Amino acid sequence: GAGKTENTKKVITYFAFVGSTTVKKAPKEGEKKKASLEDQVVQTNPVLEAYGNAKTVRNDNSSRFGKFIRVWFNNMGKMAGGDIETYLLEKSRVTYQSPCERDYHIFYFMITHEVDLHEACKLSDNIYDYPLMSMGKVKVDSIDDAEEMQIMDEAFDILGFSNEEKYDVYRVSALCMHFSKLEFTGMGEVASPKSLDAGENLNDILHFAESGEAMYDAFINPKYKVGTEWVNKTQNVVAVTVGTGSIIKNIYGRLFRYLVDMCNSTLCDPTMKKVNFIGVLDIAGFEIFEFNTFEQICINFVNEKLQQFFNHHMFVLEQEEYMREGITWVSVDFGMDLAACIDLFEKPMGILPILEEETIYPKASDQTFEAKLKAQHLGKHNNFAKAQSKTDKDAHFAVVHYAGTVSYNVTGWLDKNRDPINDTVVDLLKKTKSCALMNEIYSDHPGQTKEEEDIPPPGHRRGKKRVVVKSKTAAKMANFKTVCSYFKDQLNNLINMLMTTEPSFIRCIVPNNHKKPGVVDPFLVMHQLTCN
Repeated sequence: GAGKTENTKKVITYFAFVGSTTVKKAPKEGEKKKASLEDQVVQTNPVLEAYGNAKTVRNDNSSRFGKFIRVWFNNMGKMAGGDIETYLLEKSRVTYQSPCERDYHIFYFMITHEVDLHEACKLSDNIYDYPLMSMGKVKVDSIDDAEEMQIMDEAFDILGFSNEEKYDVYRVSALCMHFSKLEFTGMGEVASPKSLDAGENLNDILHFAESGEAMYDAFINPKYKVGTEWVNKTQNVVAVTVGTGSIIKNIYGRLFRYLVDMCNSTLCDPTMKKVNFIGVLDIAGFEIFEFNTFEQICINFVNEKLQQFFNHHMFVLEQEEYMREGITWVSVDFGMDLAACIDLFEKPMGILPILEEETIYPKASDQTFEAKLKAQHLGKHNNFAKAQSKTDKDAHFAVVHYAGTVSYNVTGWLDKNRDPINDTVVDLLKKTKSCALMNEIYSDHPGQTKEEEDIPPPGHRRGKKRVVVKSKTAAKMANFKTVCSYFKDQLNNLINMLMTTEPSFIRCIVPNNHKKPGVVDPFLVMHQLTCN
């Protein structure tokens, strides 16, 4: 709540205004008014905020993802397009909120029916009908959900979404809500549906099968390939509940990615020559919570890297000034202060490489991962310490970051890194007859139907091109990308790109923790100033 996103909006609006291309012409008779590029750059905001922002304990409109927005200019200094790259959307929030927090805004906007979604999305009027979207607060004083829904709906139009595309986005968002209503019951090894209502709603929206029962079946009896055979493996209630959560998060993450891609294709004008860009990076700051997990260690690692970039850059500038003024001075690079902590993360046998290794190893568990980390680093690396959290007694280890020591809890990290989903359910979703978007967001997912149809007749031996890979592990990795490896690629690309720019920094400081104007808490301010 220090004002990072609000500053970003101001900066982007300013560049759009200064670089605006033409004087706005009145549209001719009968012509549809075409939105200008400047308007479109500014209008990406309501859409991305609806899907990527949520109420947290400290901030009613907290961005739960990082973004880098580039505004391109031609050689005349006029605006020539834009693009957005997003980082680390907090998907866990879709299916879990703590008591004082709220899920992503979009669910509460849609339930207002400011745009009538009773028929198209089969939504009720009560958010409490959707258990995973109503675990915390459902109303925020500072946000008028109905008004925001209208603003977002108009933003879709300005961005050039067709009516069909816009309603498809609403439908897929509503699916996440309906999935949260699927109920299963059953003792022992096999789950069974408690009621079929939610499944029927899903089928009414997607038309993937004769009845909604097929969806329950896909969750309870998913198909797996064992060698060349397909087998069904029944799931118990716990497995099915985890499975529904994974599907909801996966659909939401892919929908968010699609929205960003659609915004980018709107903002990209291939006819204009792009010479240089001004970019704005708005990413979550350093985080220490009462319970710190995989999401926190990722964001804190990003901040460690960005802080190093800042130190290094500032220092080089400062040093050049000393040289110009002829001050005698021995060079030191403060950018190196953070190197030890960064190495702890990314060097071979560092925290992230060990996580990657354990993720692929079939017999690995949270315990073996923790043991490996401690064997490798505890007592050997100054930035790796024993857990010392007062709020999380079960934390497993601590990292001494530049901004403070954070104790992390590794429960469930291997699973979060694998991000597994039920392929049988995805396959069913892709059979939809009424929502083209579902197939688009899963276009890179092979599904399972195709392989069955491809089975050769008995007795026929089919030659197949095989990827030659040296080890079994490598073979698995050849068609498997973990969350962590994707995140590391993104981060490296970001840092490499920042290295080629001339950065300016805006320091955002939160004055108090009570969301009160005109109140300054000196200790809080001082703490932030010592952190960065």
